[in-house]
Amino acid sequence: ACILLPERCDGYLDCSDSSDERNCTDDTIVYKVQNLQWTADFSGDVTLTWARPKRMSSSSCVYNIYYRMVGESIWKVLETHSNKTNGVLKVLKPDCSYQVKVQVQCLSRVYNTNDFITLRAPEGLPDAPLNLQLSLKREAEGVVLGWWSPPVNAHGLIREFIVEYSSSGSKEWSSLRTTKNYTEIKNLQVNTLYTVRVAAVTSRGVGNWSESKSITTVKGKVIPPPVIHIESYTEDSVSFSLKMTTNIKVSGYVVNIYWTFDSHRQEQRTLVIEGEKSIQKVANLTAHTPYEISAWAKTELGDSPLSFVHVVTSGTRPVSPSLKAKAINQTAVECSWTGPRNVIYGIFYATSFLELYRSPHNSTTSAHNATVLVQRDEQYLFLVRVVSPYQGPPSDSVVVKMIPDNRLPPRHLHAVRTGKTFAVIKWESPYDSPDQDMLYAVAVKDLVRKTDKIYKVKSRNSTVEYTIKKLEPGGKYHVIVQLGNMSKESSMKINTVPLSAPDALKIITENDHILLFWKSLALKESNFNESRGYEIHMFDSLMNITAYLGNTTENFFKVSNLKMGHNYSFSVQARCLYGGQMCGEPATLLYDELGTGKDPLATKSGQATDVAAIVVPVLFLLLVTLGIGFVVLYMRHRRLQSSFTAFANSHYSSRLGSAIFSSGDDLGDEDDEAPMITGFSDDVPMVIA
Repeated sequence: ACILLPERCDGYLDCSDSSDERNCTDDTIVYKVQNLQWTADFSGDVTLTWARPKRMSSSSCVYNIYYRMVGESIWKVLETHSNKTNGVLKVLKPDCSYQVKVQVQCLSRVYNTNDFITLRAPEGLPDAPLNLQLSLKREAEGVVLGWWSPPVNAHGLIREFIVEYSSSGSKEWSSLRTTKNYTEIKNLQVNTLYTVRVAAVTSRGVGNWSESKSITTVKGKVIPPPVIHIESYTEDSVSFSLKMTTNIKVSGYVVNIYWTFDSHRQEQRTLVIEGEKSIQKVANLTAHTPYEISAWAKTELGDSPLSFVHVVTSGTRPVSPSLKAKAINQTAVECSWTGPRNVIYGIFYATSFLELYRSPHNSTTSAHNATVLVQRDEQYLFLVRVVSPYQGPPSDSVVVKMIPDNRLPPRHLHAVRTGKTFAVIKWESPYDSPDQDMLYAVAVKDLVRKTDKIYKVKSRNSTVEYTIKKLEPGGKYHVIVQLGNMSKESSMKINTVPLSAPDALKIITENDHILLFWKSLALKESNFNESRGYEIHMFDSLMNITAYLGNTTENFFKVSNLKMGHNYSFSVQARCLYGGQMCGEPATLLYDELGTGKDPLATKSGQATDVAAIVVPVLFLLLVTLGIGFVVLYMRHRRLQSSFTAFANSHYSSRLGSAIFSSGDDLGDEDDEAPMITGFSDDVPMVIA
């Protein structure tokens, strides 16, 4: 009973033995929203409503909206940061079918569901028609023929086209409607310059206007199209020439360059060129990309018809960047991406799909990350692309919902200290000076064991410090800290200190193998159990390969079949767990005592034979020499003994019972009778030497 009854099965581990979260009936419950419905308004927004699952906690759960275009496999997610049972999607592509589902996310888990609805996004405003061209009708005066291409992206069903025209000097536009992509403008004044433009219409309204074209109603005058010739092209540029085959005075040209990276948008660049003849070089293009170049001439009688040419730049097209974007507070979005270096990136963002591709906000950077400031309480679409030295393909768009004031994440989460079985983390409150206790949820996800635990922390302090215990040495963990009301989270990754290396690693050499010895890790690591064992690796510096030799629960290991002339490094560490994801520190020892040769056993035998060939003769000679020496000494001893015995017998005095020895210097001394050696018996004259 370490907690109060209401705190049991609340998703937090309050008891040290985790008993408060065992046998909870909620573990088997799957929260699914009911009665998911949608409505659309004229602005193109889609509103979703649903019913809250039964028994779901409204204080510690929020909803996430998942959507994908029909035919796609990857879901995009819009975080609502709310427990309200409704949400609005503002970022859908007009006139497209989507699959949409709503999932519940609580502190302990995300409740996945496969139940979705299919909806049709409302139509949007169409893009501008393309390639508007004008000519005079030969059979009648004051009649202009106009034709054009439909928009690449109509964003709906085109009901009709509106054609507007105005005479030179007039500020008023006249209009006519047609369901075709061509029309006749009649009853025009002769010898008058007219300007014409066209727009498409869907149920949403009138789309963007095309480029305006001009023509003078002079009978019998026909303006030919200009001649475009591709001079050369490279990976990032195209050179072309323009000229007119007519006597009509030409004041300049208008050139449009079109290309498409994805189905959402046809991109273009417009050049206005002065003069009758021109050679132009267009740079900042993308490698291996098809381009369409269209041009018309501006003459004294109006605009000429269009000429077209197609070209594909050389080289290899660069890959699209991979973008990640997330809101970090009410007004800031953190973006990061992968892509080539030493280029300039453009970050584009808007609150709707059409705005993103027509008139987005943007910023540039040479880095691979950026923080963008936006308006609060909005949904945004982000994409990134290379803008210099070439116009690269865009990334996929990423949707971001800005965080409301009451769902801000903890700030500056970081690790203060990390040990083998614990980690001390610290963070700051989302608010500068909390006036009440803040409930934090600390989720620890074991990236190796694929398990997670959630702890509860209450504090009124601006800075909070917490110690995570019961971790494993060498483990990898993902720590998430958020408010108990399912605020936006702060997260970090922690790697605990691995088990230390075994001590006293030694090598003992035997005849045909070596033995590795080391001290048990259990002597200094209380978290190590001998049943885990050790694993041994070997590095061959000559072959530059590392081999796994095996594992053992003993404190020694036998290694054989080593090759002569190779240097080896042996490492011993606590056995790795979970496919090598959790290992101990290795103890390493160099072994380079092997000589050169083809076969270690043969070489060892050869070495033993060489030593014996030297040692055995030497020992034999020593023994022979010692034997001869003993014989010589013995013979000399016998000769000396015989000589001395004979000499002593010749000087024996039976009267005195002794042998007398004296030097010549002693002759004549008074004491003649003093013997030098005595002890001989009368019967057996003998000398003891």
